Amino acid sequence: MGKIAALLLLLASQPLFVQAQTDADSGSIAKKIEDLTSKISKLEKGQKKCSELKFSGYIMGQFQVAESDGAHTYAGGNFAPGTDKRFMVRRGRAKLNYARKNADGDLLTSAYVQIDYTQSGLALRDAYVTILEPHTRWVGLKVGAMNKPFSYELTYSSSVRETPERGRMSQILLPGEKDLGAQIFIEPNKTSRWRFFRLEAGMYNGTGVTNHDYDRFKDLISRLTFYKNNKSKSVKYSGGLSYYNGGHRNGTKYIDQLLTDGVGNHYWSITDSASGNLDKRAKQIYYGVDAEVTAKWAAGRTTLRAEYIWGTQGGTASSSSSPRVAVTTNTYQREFDGAYFYFIQNILGSKHNFVVKYDWYDPNVKVTEKEIGVVTGTGSLTAADIRYNTLGLGYYYTYDEDWKFVLHYDIVKNDATKLANYDSDLKDNVLTLRVMYSF
Repeated sequence: MGKIAALLLLLASQPLFVQAQTDADSGSIAKKIEDLTSKISKLEKGQKKCSELKFSGYIMGQFQVAESDGAHTYAGGNFAPGTDKRFMVRRGRAKLNYARKNADGDLLTSAYVQIDYTQSGLALRDAYVTILEPHTRWVGLKVGAMNKPFSYELTYSSSVRETPERGRMSQILLPGEKDLGAQIFIEPNKTSRWRFFRLEAGMYNGTGVTNHDYDRFKDLISRLTFYKNNKSKSVKYSGGLSYYNGGHRNGTKYIDQLLTDGVGNHYWSITDSASGNLDKRAKQIYYGVDAEVTAKWAAGRTTLRAEYIWGTQGGTASSSSSPRVAVTTNTYQREFDGAYFYFIQNILGSKHNFVVKYDWYDPNVKVTEKEIGVVTGTGSLTAADIRYNTLGLGYYYTYDEDWKFVLHYDIVKNDATKLANYDSDLKDNVLTLRVMYSF
């Protein structure tokens, strides 16, 4: 009887045991589901981060032939003495870009880093962060190493530019294209009917990305651009206005100005030697206006582009280039102008394209080449006052989205002067064969 009672008691308690075990299992499963959900959420956030991070770049390899040994050129830098042919990696870029956007595709924040790698080594090109005002998303701030917001050609990427190099004027006035600074920009968001303009304005060191600043002066650089197209998007047109107000510390207390002698020839003369000039600025003030129109029609896609830049440049006796390091010689204030004109024709919508580019840079608009070298001595005009004109003829073939092949010939002309070695047109034409791979 005792055994039967014990068995009945055990059977009676079994549902309670099963229920307790079931509750324990349910709790364990719920915990596992919670942990799995948390892990999935973290994976999704990580995947989203990865999708917002992009790595890209390109490599430009080229072969060049110059018209003479040791040619001085703006088609990738001067040739070494005794050399008229060369292979080189003109540009090698690795870019890392992180961009967070909203559901409409408007940028919220971003970070961008770009490195240049060539046979000369590694160099920083860009390293900046961007943040937009979160409500209207019209106003943004950009800080770091970035493009100077001046000129169409200067801000036009080398990876898509139709010619191998920027023009002589761009390279002399704005060498390196990049600078360290801070910029405020205004551009309506993608849902706005006002999204046809962009205004950029910032303060920069003026010495480039890889050079330390050497004076207390900063450069104000700004650009206003407009862009529109017709309803079918077969015609696109744009334009821009650029302004640059900067300069650098005078190298000495002596300021040279351009004067005219009794027979009309110009010469340089020290007109200011006040000791306080050392703390003053050699002016770099530029104005620019540009326009472009692109049309698709039966012959293919045709693009016309032009820009004119003028202003005042504080240089030296031997150079009108914007200095990257501290100047230690007298200041020469020159009035300059320059322009470029592009004609780009795609052939019947194919991968074949032809380009014609003409540009000039006149570092001293007040003088003519026939005056240079007439007046000799300490106040004579120099090679830095010579005007150059360049006609570029090119062909490029876009094999696919990665490969691009370029054939380009620059014909560079300068008028004869009375200076030694500049009494005729220099032999500085350059042929460039380039292949570019993007990834």
